[in-house]
Amino acid sequence: MAGFFGLFDFTREGPGVRKDEPDKGPVLGTLEILTRRFWELIKLNLMMLVFNLPALIVAFFLAIYLLAALFPGLSVATLIESFQALGLEGTAEQSLEAAAVSQLTVFYLITAFALAGLQLVAAGPFQAGFAFILRNYIRDEHVFTWSDFREHARDNWRQSLLASLISVAALIVLVINLTFYRTADFLPASARMAIQILLSAAGLVWLLMQIYVYPMIVTFKLTLGQIYRNSLLFVILRLPSNLLYLLIAAVLLLVVPGALLMNGSVAMILIAAVWYLVLALAVNQFIAMAIAWRGIRRFMLKDHDEHPA
Repeated sequence: MAGFFGLFDFTREGPGVRKDEPDKGPVLGTLEILTRRFWELIKLNLMMLVFNLPALIVAFFLAIYLLAALFPGLSVATLIESFQALGLEGTAEQSLEAAAVSQLTVFYLITAFALAGLQLVAAGPFQAGFAFILRNYIRDEHVFTWSDFREHARDNWRQSLLASLISVAALIVLVINLTFYRTADFLPASARMAIQILLSAAGLVWLLMQIYVYPMIVTFKLTLGQIYRNSLLFVILRLPSNLLYLLIAAVLLLVVPGALLMNGSVAMILIAAVWYLVLALAVNQFIAMAIAWRGIRRFMLKDHDEHPA
């Protein structure tokens, strides 16, 4: 039975909840599993970097246009002006222009990793494999990392590939519209601002929907239309949890690496590289899965818990 908007439709996989074990709550329960699975998450993070390399390359180029749309004043010229206003001068080894280009490249890299970490730009089938592994971590079930990843990437490749392509297309449409309405002189300034705010809000909702897309792909036999409807409902029903995740993701994917990379020292750059290499993507998506699965278990597997197949 599909239920309301497919929200209570379940046709694959059990909930994986230990009925004799009390729920320790979203925070303590997640932290306990995170501690126990820490070394496995490091291995998973390395896999994410390798298999998402094409997505990261695409994300880098999208980051250039996204930052230009969101921050039209961000350029090499404006960075040079900022450096000069701060009283900084170029050295024999590095001119102000080279420093500005380097700084701008750092912004693009951080944004690219954020787009990948937030699952806005992903290699769909591989992301489905990662989602299955992370889901089983959260359900506290055993995982054969490589074989389970390969199996579920293969079994869900069509739907997950389409979902990833739709996400990239949506991001491109958002960038084009933000750029267009920022420069649409035929509209009053207030109208342009209102449209840009609405577009940014729509982009934020789309971003939060991605938390739920891949967990549902690997758990249920639903159409993409049903998955997107359910994801939108979850964004609304679990808005406080979703916004909390967004804050955590901003720290993991933007604030920490940004502070390290913009320091400019070799030591900080190496620490940032290690951060991306061993932790950032996997830990961020682990937290996203913890939030997504708690909502899915409550609303979509509620009846299944009471009447297991």
